Amino acid sequence: MSIGDLSRINTNVQSMQALGQLNKTNSELGVRQLRLATGSRLNRAEDDSAGYTIANKLQAKTRGQAQALANIGDAKGMLTVGEGALNSTMDILQTMKEKAVQAANDTMGSDERTAIQGQLDALTSEINDVLGGAEFNGTNLFGGTETLSDGGTGQDLSFQVGASSSDTFGVEIGAMSTSTLGSSQTVTEGSFVGITDAEVDVTYNGSDDTVYDFQIIDDDGTNSKLQYSTDGGTSWNDAGQITGAATGAALGADETITAGDFDVTIKSGYTVTNAESFDATVATADAALSLDVSTTTGAQTAIDQIDGAIDKVNSAVSSLGDSQARLSIKQDNLDTSMTNYEAARSRISDTDFAKEQMEITKLQILQQTGIGSLAQANAGPQSVLSLIG
Repeated sequence: MSIGDLSRINTNVQSMQALGQLNKTNSELGVRQLRLATGSRLNRAEDDSAGYTIANKLQAKTRGQAQALANIGDAKGMLTVGEGALNSTMDILQTMKEKAVQAANDTMGSDERTAIQGQLDALTSEINDVLGGAEFNGTNLFGGTETLSDGGTGQDLSFQVGASSSDTFGVEIGAMSTSTLGSSQTVTEGSFVGITDAEVDVTYNGSDDTVYDFQIIDDDGTNSKLQYSTDGGTSWNDAGQITGAATGAALGADETITAGDFDVTIKSGYTVTNAESFDATVATADAALSLDVSTTTGAQTAIDQIDGAIDKVNSAVSSLGDSQARLSIKQDNLDTSMTNYEAARSRISDTDFAKEQMEITKLQILQQTGIGSLAQANAGPQSVLSLIG
């Protein structure tokens, strides 16, 4: 540090040094006061460039998480809309079950069953209205046409539940209406002897690639036989008798396929009595909810159909409930994560008021002593006047 010579007054080194130190004190005091005013320790990158970068990244993380938290709330609201529609549908189906059970009783006459049929038709239409009206921001929850993981169609939804691009949560909502709430039996593999009221998808047991011709022929006007030929129809072999099936049902009069599958529709109320070497099993497929309670048998069939529809709605509600539960867990976890990230950012960028106030007190004292020192340094050169007399 330079030391001024009091006998040289053209340059007052002491005054310059005192002024420089006072300016540094004033600058530092301004920084501390700004930190108290803003509550932030990092108001400029020069305050702590590394800390400034880290704090900004943490803040971007927490702000993204805050929006993700809002997204989860919206997602739960969307699924709640779907759940409400399914609950309403369940109420309708339970009412329909009551009516179908009532119609299955032979105390009901044709007029009474007609009246019940009218109620069921109206309730069926109402199900479509309820499910069709389940929309959220223009998305029809039960009217989707995307291909889902189970091979069906519906809405394949993706929710952003975190601050990273990979933080997504998928929910599939199958398309649902009275066109899918019914059920039908499809026989696909295993023995189909004794199966009634089903569409039979039959597989020939042979291991070769022979081309087979199939036909259904009348036996005695009541029964029909399924036959196959390996020589283009010159000679036929019985594949089984199908009681009550109309000639040409499903296959047509004559159909040629390679070894594999072919379909036969079994007439309602009749049974396959002989299958020989063809195997099939029964599976349940979606179908239209078509209810006819004009007869006792029809009403009993309607009961089964409605029970199946109730099971489907229950399954859909359960699936939505599982998704909502997972979203709630993600919501709680995200809330905790945000708190932890904010705590980390706060330690880097937020003002420590006690420390800053302590520093300000020190700097205010230094400011006062600096001003006093500057005054003394400015007055020092006046002593030279005593040399001039």
